[in-house]
Amino acid sequence: MACARGSPCPPLPPGRMSWPHGALLFLWLFSPPLGAGGGGVAVTSAAGGGSPPATSCPAACSCSNQASRVICTRRDLAEVPASIPVNTRYLNLQENGIQVIRTDTFKHLRHLEILQLSKNLVRKIEVGAFNGLPSLNTLELFDNRLTTVPTQAFEYLSKLRELWLRNNPIESIPSYAFNRVPSLRRLDLGELKRLEYISEAAFEGLVNLRYLNLGMCNLKDIPNLTALVRLEELELSGNRLDLIRPGSFQGLTSLRKLWLMHAQVATIERNAFDDLKSLEELNLSHNNLMSLPHDLFTPLHRLERVHLNHNPWHCNCDVLWLSWWLKETVPSNTTCCARCHAPAGLKGRYIGELDQSHFTCYAPVIVEPPTDLNVTEGMAAELKCRTGTSMTSVNWLTPNGTLMTHGSYRVRISVLHDGTLNFTNVTVQDTGQYTCMVTNSAGNTTASATLNVSAVDPVAKAFTVPITDVTENALKDLDDVMKTTKIIIGCFVAITFMAAVMLVAFYKLRKQHQLHKHHGPTRTVEIINVEDELPAASAVSSLAAAAASGRRVGVLAPLCLRLSPLSSCQLGALATRCPSPHPMLPFTLSFSPASFQRQSWLPWKHCSGYQVVAGGREPVLRQPAPFPMPGTLEAQWLGLMLGVLGLSRPGRLLLG
Repeated sequence: MACARGSPCPPLPPGRMSWPHGALLFLWLFSPPLGAGGGGVAVTSAAGGGSPPATSCPAACSCSNQASRVICTRRDLAEVPASIPVNTRYLNLQENGIQVIRTDTFKHLRHLEILQLSKNLVRKIEVGAFNGLPSLNTLELFDNRLTTVPTQAFEYLSKLRELWLRNNPIESIPSYAFNRVPSLRRLDLGELKRLEYISEAAFEGLVNLRYLNLGMCNLKDIPNLTALVRLEELELSGNRLDLIRPGSFQGLTSLRKLWLMHAQVATIERNAFDDLKSLEELNLSHNNLMSLPHDLFTPLHRLERVHLNHNPWHCNCDVLWLSWWLKETVPSNTTCCARCHAPAGLKGRYIGELDQSHFTCYAPVIVEPPTDLNVTEGMAAELKCRTGTSMTSVNWLTPNGTLMTHGSYRVRISVLHDGTLNFTNVTVQDTGQYTCMVTNSAGNTTASATLNVSAVDPVAKAFTVPITDVTENALKDLDDVMKTTKIIIGCFVAITFMAAVMLVAFYKLRKQHQLHKHHGPTRTVEIINVEDELPAASAVSSLAAAAASGRRVGVLAPLCLRLSPLSSCQLGALATRCPSPHPMLPFTLSFSPASFQRQSWLPWKHCSGYQVVAGGREPVLRQPAPFPMPGTLEAQWLGLMLGVLGLSRPGRLLLG
């Protein structure tokens, strides 16, 4: 049910009341009075979003229980009232100061059908603002301050039929702007005076749209409307179109009414309206038209009403066809249609009253006649027939007697808007003479050409693929392949170069890592448990010699080695040894030569029982038996040192 904007809706028919409203009526009859202002009824259902149930009419509004109407116009509201009754079907919030529509504002109004928010200061509509409105049919947002189409806010409005966004400072309409509301029947985008861009896919998804208003949007070209396959009424008045080209209304085969008033249209090219097979009413009044192409309205078999007044028509031979058409189509109506503006002798005369006696007319001239053409089967072909003016009509007569005009449906053959006969894929059956017929009000001119199609050699046909479209598209595809190949090669070279750089860098870093901060070569001493008894003095002497020469001492120690509280800066980090079995992990002891030499009290004389055995590439330090724990300070130090070296388990000592 649609209501006039700004006026209250008529009450619903009694028989249309659904059971929720009957339940509300029952509660109202058998509930005690609540004393609420505005005549509101008490309800017991909870409002959406966790808000308390609306039990009365908002103080700033007037409510009608019978029709479930809430009217809050001109109340200086800054926000939507929170206590709107849940059974509301019609809500009018026009002419207030509302700026933001917040999420879940109307979530509890599940029965709302018409929402009027026009003539406010709305600049932002949050995502989810219209959640919980499964019954909403009409949404009016015109005369606000929206700068973008609130696409995401339209989610879940599955029954929305009318959307009004007129007179908002919207600057662009992006792709798929309305694909969330495919149920739309009427869309008003008029007076978007700041509109600068409409995407090619802006209206994708609106398969049920019947009415579209794009008037007064400063359009210079007609946007892509191909997706609107069910569109019946199109308003384009008040724009700056100037030129209407063929294909501007492609796909609008269901369009019945087209309004182009005050659109500054100066030229309409031949065949511009050929796609409008269902057009019944055309309004071209208040434009800059001086003439129309010959037989412009001939393909429009259903056209009954045409408005051509208030145009500067130049009455000459080019308007004679229009005079004849007006006499046949609207013989009794002379007020709505064209009148001569020039020459002076015919100014003010109704075009429908003119005939050939008023003019001296000449048959059209074919500037570029068709020429004979020899092609091979499977190729593309064109027969040109260019005239000196667009105020003529061009038709083609085929060898089998078929008359082809622009818009005629043939699988492989079509007449282009400039009069060219185009073959996408010729066959031997297309061979024959084709006649171009150019017509104006004075008569017609013809020119013929022969198309010879030769069959492909069967042998060659078995080894070749027929070229059906040797055009610029093939070259374009080849260019795309070359560009892709160059990109792939470039990426491969770049990756190879980067890998080489990384390899060199890794090699240098590894080499630097292997270099010692101190001078001297690297040697390895492997500690092995054996049963032979060897003196320990040689082992300790080797350690002392290594430390004195500035070489680094490293050892693999057990997994759970920890820093010992006895560690000192002279001997480096000492550690205790965990009991076996534990895996061995690297552990490094660093000795400072200067500090090592200062330890004059080191008990090398007590390090008996160990010796370094030379053999093979590496000297071997052998341990005869578990080291006894002496009681002297020197013995304790030696025991701690051997514990760090992990002599009770295999390990590796690095002298570097």
